[in-house]
Amino acid sequence: MEPTLPMPRMPRMSRMPRMSRMPQMSRMPRMSRMPTAEKIRRCRALLSRLTASGDWFRENMARLLLDQTWRANQRPSIWPNEVTVAWGADPEFSMLAYIWEPGMVDTVHDHGSWGVVANLSGTIDEIKYSRLDDGSREGFADLRPHSPTVLNPSETTPILPLDAGIHRLGNLAKGYSITVHVYGKPVRRGYIRYFYPEEKRVTVVYPPPTHKAVLAIRSLADLRTPWAEDLLNTALRENVPDFLKKECEEALSRRTEKTEPQQE
Repeated sequence: MEPTLPMPRMPRMSRMPRMSRMPQMSRMPRMSRMPTAEKIRRCRALLSRLTASGDWFRENMARLLLDQTWRANQRPSIWPNEVTVAWGADPEFSMLAYIWEPGMVDTVHDHGSWGVVANLSGTIDEIKYSRLDDGSREGFADLRPHSPTVLNPSETTPILPLDAGIHRLGNLAKGYSITVHVYGKPVRRGYIRYFYPEEKRVTVVYPPPTHKAVLAIRSLADLRTPWAEDLLNTALRENVPDFLKKECEEALSRRTEKTEPQQE
């Protein structure tokens, strides 16, 4: 899993606990110039110590239960079991937690950044995947599973960005499990990709607010009014994320295909 997709800060986000307030996280030196492998090594060591005891997580659980404003200020996420723990004190890091129901298994996915996953409670299994194709075929992905791992409390697993970090996690425990994730500065923002290995299929997935914008863009391809095309062209000229511009370009292309006369 991933911190889903770095999103613009929400109102009152300053009230969220910052990284410097989390136990031991303030001891992490600034690592912007370190190689990714060294960042991961240090974060694994730190998270292993942090998740050896669940006591530090008490404040987050209390806020989830008792603080309605804190719940409302959680970042929009693709994952319904995600909890924002720390965000914004240092642009190099975000910290998330995931609460796993018994038997819950996530969809195979990639990440927009490097990261580390640590198990706080329960038993979590992980399967990593290698991508065998070159990614040039739209919607196609050929994956090979490898490195199955079982994570017990305080054990960690590294995450790499993009095709190098494809994996899935699942809860092996009879009860609930909790994992803690630290992610670095993204190399790709706005979406992740879901993979379906048996079908050799891959699809782009957006967080809920962005997904609504994407649905609107796609619907403009079928809306037979002049302003629909004007709006798509306006979006291409505006300062919108590249992935939304791509959606606009595809919508315009579909509009062109629908208006071109078919040859007999």
